[in-house]
Formats: sequence, structure tokens, C-alpha cells
Amino acid sequence: MRTNAACSRAVYVQPYCRYHSLCTYNGEDDLFSSDFSDDQLKQRRGHMSNTPCQVIFSMGDEYVPDYVDKKALVDRLCRAMGGAEKVEIEHGNHSLSNRVAEAVEAIMSFVKREGPSGWDDPWN
Repeated sequence: MRTNAACSRAVYVQPYCRYHSLCTYNGEDDLFSSDFSDDQLKQRRGHMSNTPCQVIFSMGDEYVPDYVDKKALVDRLCRAMGGAEKVEIEHGNHSLSNRVAEAVEAIMSFVKREGPSGWDDPWN
């Protein structure tokens, strides 16, 4: 785990540390940058290949630059994760706050399909 020296000193620097971790190329929280190679994505996310996963991607994410091919990025990310299920939510913002129902429906469907069998299903 790489840590910026300033980040380990005091609580008041935490917003800086989060920013640094997200915005530094290959930083600790830089988990799916569009400029990663397929191999780099696999190194970052490949450990999830044996676990059922779903990637919900906001196609209108305001933090993803316009020049990024979002469909290609989510495809690459899902491949890096060993074939994770892909859900593209059109016009969804970064937090999906404008498409909550669609996101919840996708999650519930995934959990019902991929969740452990024999569990106490709260939806029935």
C-alpha cells in the first residue's frame, strides 16, 4: 500500500489524501481509469473473477470526461473482472441519484439471481 507522507500525519489532511489517492495515476483509489491498459485493469480488478459481480455504470457520469468511450470502458472493466455483469444506466449521474429506481432494480435482480441459494428471501 503506497501512502503519501502528508496523509499519515493528521486528520485535517484527509480530504487532500482522498483527492491525491483518486487523482494520482495508479493511486490507491485509482481502480478503473480509462487510461489503464487491459493488463493494468486486470491487475487491479482481476481478483474478483471468481466472485459474481455486477458493474453498474452511469453513462452520464459528470466526472468521466466526454472523450472517454464509456461503453468501451465498462466492457474492458467487466472483462478485467472475469466477465462481470454489465448494467449501463443511460443518463445516470455519478451517484445515480437521478436513476435510483433503475439502479435498485438492477441490484435486486442480480442478488436474486446470483445470491446464495436457500437464503431467507426478503422480497417474497
